[in-house]
Amino acid sequence: GVGYPAVGSITGTDNASVAVACGRPFDDASSSTSQVDIISSACEDGMGAACHGAEAPKNRAPIPVLLVGKSGVGDAVDSFNLNATYFANRNVPVIGAIFNKLSTEGFYSLENCKEAIDMYFSKRQPKRKAYGYIPEIPSLKIAREAMAKDNVSSEEEKLNTSLQMADSFVEEFSKCVNVHEILRDAEEVTTEYIRQHQAQSSQGSINGKSAALKRDHNFAGSHSMQPAKIPRLDPQVSKLNIVSARNAGFSLTRDQIEAMASAAGAAGG
Repeated sequence: GVGYPAVGSITGTDNASVAVACGRPFDDASSSTSQVDIISSACEDGMGAACHGAEAPKNRAPIPVLLVGKSGVGDAVDSFNLNATYFANRNVPVIGAIFNKLSTEGFYSLENCKEAIDMYFSKRQPKRKAYGYIPEIPSLKIAREAMAKDNVSSEEEKLNTSLQMADSFVEEFSKCVNVHEILRDAEEVTTEYIRQHQAQSSQGSINGKSAALKRDHNFAGSHSMQPAKIPRLDPQVSKLNIVSARNAGFSLTRDQIEAMASAAGAAGG
């Protein structure tokens, strides 16, 4: 809802900074006893002074990021990569995306977009996932338009309508998005972040700054785009359609793709 992840950079409240500030605290492997455990135990025992006086852990594992993508294919993937790159540069992991407000019919239908985007992630970003595709919900669009035009309803009625809209979206969301998989992958990424950090910190006294540089490079790189070799199209199969060419292991030229997409009803521009 803030436009793009760098919003707030001038005050240190951009999305990446918030992800780090809200991350899971942890100590280096060299610590014999976790400071988190010490503080927690002291607070439970009613030792208020210890709660405020104990030294807090110096490290935080950033909250893994899940991006909400656009409808469509090309712009949706391009926007995902643009935003994910910002987080990767700040060493904040991006586990994947969900794609919102997809049409249920036409060339850019949910099923068509899902097929193309799933194929992209499997080939080019195997360590990230598309966790779900949410269709346009006609009832929500109608309700929003009605609320915008209605000057008669009371504030209570508007609130009740808003709550009903939220319930409808939550119900649709739960059908289309694998929430369990999101939580599982976020936990695994956080655990791996802490493991790598602690493994590198144990060598810090020997390697110095190079250990931190290597850690950041390795972790951020493991969640970045993976290059893939794309086979070229043999001239003898120039008349194949997009699906059969893809299944045959070929890639079409830009002109061929544009011509086929235009014939299928895709909008230009």
